[in-house]
Amino acid sequence: MTQILVTLNEDATTLHVRKAIELLRGVVSTTVFKTKDESNKKALRQQAYVKESLERAFDEMKRARRGEHKMMTDEEFMAELKAEVEA
Repeated sequence: MTQILVTLNEDATTLHVRKAIELLRGVVSTTVFKTKDESNKKALRQQAYVKESLERAFDEMKRARRGEHKMMTDEEFMAELKAEVEA
């Protein structure tokens, strides 16, 4: 037995493609598998979080260069991080 994997985008109608495949000689059966949207949603949430974090960091750097904001030293950052972990 040989299997062929066909990937469809959202524009294609699964029912019509499945019926067309079933008309081919030698096709025993067709099965539809849907991809897990949850993993895609998780990746999109992670990307959005990274983008937002980088934008905040970039804005903070710009404010520091203009003298509107004082950046933390690495020792201050580590102390704050340690305090959060211990809390």
